[in-house]
Amino acid sequence: MPLIDTAQMLRAERAAGRAVGAFEPYNVEQIVAVIEAAEAERAPVIVQLWAEVIETYGFPALCCVVRELAGRSSALISLHLDHSDDDALIDACLENGFSSVMFDGSRLPYEENLARSRDVVRRARKVGASVEAELGIVGNIAEYATEEEAHAAIQSLLTTPEQAAEFVRETGIDILAPAVGSIHGCSLPFARLDAPRIAAIAEATGVPLALHGGSGVGEGQIRAAIAAGIAKINVDTEVRQASIATLKQAVAAIGSGPQEPPDYARVPRAVRVTTREAVAARIRAMR
Repeated sequence: MPLIDTAQMLRAERAAGRAVGAFEPYNVEQIVAVIEAAEAERAPVIVQLWAEVIETYGFPALCCVVRELAGRSSALISLHLDHSDDDALIDACLENGFSSVMFDGSRLPYEENLARSRDVVRRARKVGASVEAELGIVGNIAEYATEEEAHAAIQSLLTTPEQAAEFVRETGIDILAPAVGSIHGCSLPFARLDAPRIAAIAEATGVPLALHGGSGVGEGQIRAAIAAGIAKINVDTEVRQASIATLKQAVAAIGSGPQEPPDYARVPRAVRVTTREAVAARIRAMR
C-alpha cells in the first residue's frame, strides 16, 4: 500500500496501547530487512533515513526502493527524515514524498528552535507531511567521558511539561521528541527513563511522543514508556552493531572457500538476516 502519514500511524498505535519502531537502515538490504521484520510481526514501521544515507544513495534510488516495497507490503510503512537542521535537505525530502521530517533545533536557543520548527511545519503542511521536533537535549553518549557523567548531564537537560506544552502550541508540530532520560549511541543497559515526566508531557501536549536513543532502553522501561505516552521509539545503535558484526564475519570469510571468484552477493544476504532478526526483536517489545 502507499506510504502512510507518520503522525496518523502513531496516533492509531498510541490509541491501541502500542508504539511504532523507527529504524535507521544504512543500505538497500537493511531497508528490505526492516520491512520484512514489520511484515513478520504484523506491525507498522517507520523507515527513517538521515543525511549521510541520503547523500550516499540519492533520492531516486532510496525513494523508489521504499515506495516499491511499501506498495507490495502487508505492513503499514512511513518514510521519515531523521535529525536535520538543514532546510535544503528538509525541503528536498518534502519534495520527494517523505511521510514526515524531523527538524532538530534542540541545540539552538529556545526561541530560534521554536521559530524554525514552526516554519518547517508551514512548509510541510503544503505537501501533507508530518513534522517531528526535539525539545530539551537527548545528546550522544560519545560526548561524555563516563556513563555517570552522561547521566548527570542528561538530568540537567530534561524537557519540562510546561515547555513542551508551549512549544507544541506555538509550532504546531505533530510529534514531539522530549528529553526524558535516554541518550543516543549507547547499548543496553543505560537509560533511566522518567516515566512520570513522560506522562505529564503527553497530557500537556496531546501529541504523539518520540523516544530517541531506544537502543539503550531495556524492555521493562520500554513498556513503562509506552504506558506513559511514548508512541515512536527510535532504534539504531543495537541494530547497527549487530549488522556490522555480521558484515565483518562475512567479509573475513571471502576467499576462504573453494569458490573463485568469491560470491560477494552473499555478504548483503547475511546482513539482511541479522538486521531482520534484530528489528523484529525490538518490534515485539513495543507490541
